[in-house]
Amino acid sequence: MWWRRRVQLLTAALWFHCCCWARPPLPTQPLVNLADIVGVVLHTHFRTPFATTLVTVRSATQRGAWLQQDLLERLLVRHGQGQLVVQLEGVPSPAQLLHRHPPWSRTLLLAESYDALRTVFGQLTPDRFDFTGRYLIALSEAPATLATVDRIFHELWLRQIVNVVVALRPLDDDHSSAAAGPVQLWTYFPFSPGLCRIPKPHLLFTWPNDTLLYGVDFYPRKSDQFHGCPLRVGSFETRPFTILAGGDGATPPTVGGFEGDLLHSLSARLNFREDVRVPPRAQQWGEAAFENSTGLMRMLYTEEVDFGLSCLGVSVERSAMLKAGKVHFTTDLVVVVPPGKPYTAFEKLFQPFQPPVWLAVGFCTGVGFGVLATLRLLPLDGRRRATVRRYVAGDARLQAPALNLVRVLLSSPLPFTPTGTFPRTLLAQWMLVSLLLSLLYQGSLFQYLQRASTHPPMRTLAEIDRSGALYHIASSARRYFLPYPQRLQRLRYFPPVPDSIAAWLRWMGSHPGEPHVAMCTRDHVAYHNAQHGRTDGRQLLIARESMALYAITILYPKRSMLTASFDQHIERIGSSGLLKYWSARYGDYHFGESRASSSSSSSTTDQRATATAGPRPVSVQQLAGALQLLLGMLLAATLLFLAELGWARHTRRWRHNC
Repeated sequence: MWWRRRVQLLTAALWFHCCCWARPPLPTQPLVNLADIVGVVLHTHFRTPFATTLVTVRSATQRGAWLQQDLLERLLVRHGQGQLVVQLEGVPSPAQLLHRHPPWSRTLLLAESYDALRTVFGQLTPDRFDFTGRYLIALSEAPATLATVDRIFHELWLRQIVNVVVALRPLDDDHSSAAAGPVQLWTYFPFSPGLCRIPKPHLLFTWPNDTLLYGVDFYPRKSDQFHGCPLRVGSFETRPFTILAGGDGATPPTVGGFEGDLLHSLSARLNFREDVRVPPRAQQWGEAAFENSTGLMRMLYTEEVDFGLSCLGVSVERSAMLKAGKVHFTTDLVVVVPPGKPYTAFEKLFQPFQPPVWLAVGFCTGVGFGVLATLRLLPLDGRRRATVRRYVAGDARLQAPALNLVRVLLSSPLPFTPTGTFPRTLLAQWMLVSLLLSLLYQGSLFQYLQRASTHPPMRTLAEIDRSGALYHIASSARRYFLPYPQRLQRLRYFPPVPDSIAAWLRWMGSHPGEPHVAMCTRDHVAYHNAQHGRTDGRQLLIARESMALYAITILYPKRSMLTASFDQHIERIGSSGLLKYWSARYGDYHFGESRASSSSSSSTTDQRATATAGPRPVSVQQLAGALQLLLGMLLAATLLFLAELGWARHTRRWRHNC
């Protein structure tokens, strides 16, 4: 930074030297008072190590150009004393050469007259100048009237440049003695009692007639008091952030919700009336674009409203065309998932055991069938085969060992008494299957049949992707899915209806079986659960993983003058914790824990009721899975019986032909 300042100072010195060498000597007395008072303003309000002052010089005549150069030399050499970092217009800095210089927040305009000053107004654009910065204008040559002051302030108010001081010589002084005449410092107030959005000139100081120089506030705050004037607020309903009420066409609607509470606090503190304006055709947030913006973004960009609030986040597109205030609330973008599907009657038959247990049972059964198949395929003679078979599967009276294994698996009693060495094997199987698996399975199955249970809901984004569910989002939230191209094909946008997020959440609450998910803020879900979850039983669930962190702010037009006072009051409210208190009044933020606790408490209550009141009769609906399995086995037995009849008939016909 030090080398940049030295380059700027050396450039300014060379520029002064060349200009002074090329001009004839001029009397210095006419610039004494103007240079003194302008130097005081520069010394008190422009000397900062974090900002460079842009100096712009305009003149209409050659003599005026020499006077401006002499005035600038006095300001920088005698009053700046090397402590004021400046950048001369037309002399590019290294930052400007790299196209990285931010908009100028300190600007000094030296003009010979109002006609010369008018050439600067067209160059005051938001990409080059920060309109909330400080401006100092000095008219050095021609005396000015109050009408000239009005014209200057009118041009500045069109750009909402309010932190400005204009130094000039009044017209009522004698022109011959104006060399040492007084200099007046003027500013203006855009909002004053009885005048809304009309610049009202205000005389700050007259030098050297006034004596209390350092007691003057040259740059008073213009946006701390609006004197009851209306400010246009762009908003729409998205509960619980903003809740609109009224608005029959003749009167504007009123804003509720916790951002409405913030708006009421701002209007009470800054004394302005709320003129709420809603985007047409339920466009809500709209698209942020320089040419084809819609919704609230278009209203802000065209300055149809002074500021907007309704769950507004910051994005690259919005920052390019609008101005964001201080973040006043932070939340999460969550994915609302449907509840788990209820288990079918057939699936309930497998609920008592987890998959590893069923795999172990299937493995043991497979080993049994494998042993029986091996006995049948062993290359042994008849006597040895009978001995091995009698040791493993019982004596010869057991004609179907595989069927016996199935009978043991189903805990069915044997139709005969086993003999030989087989009882030891049978005892081991009976202890494993009948005492351990069957008793535990039957006891657990009775409880699972009595209780309504569901599959676990989707908890992660990976589970949602595997399910192929459609994402329902607001059109402005598409930017969060651009890094994931595989999800773009499954995006669906909320219908253009008022409070579209709340309407879709209500639809999801009334259609729990539909495979759809929605993305919104955690506060939208909390508000829905507080309004409908407790009474209607339509409580919504969210995935464990969130999409992004969502910072909410107030958006302003690029040239807005409101940011300083609004941000200061919002910072006070945020540090006091009021916004968290306001938001907690509108939603149930413990819906995840409350649902889990309620489900666990209900299951505990069911268990206690079952233990105290005894077993309840099993209904047909609860036995639907077993009946389905029985029907399937009967159908398989019937088909097998028909196949046996057909095979027997075919065999008899073949034998008869032979």
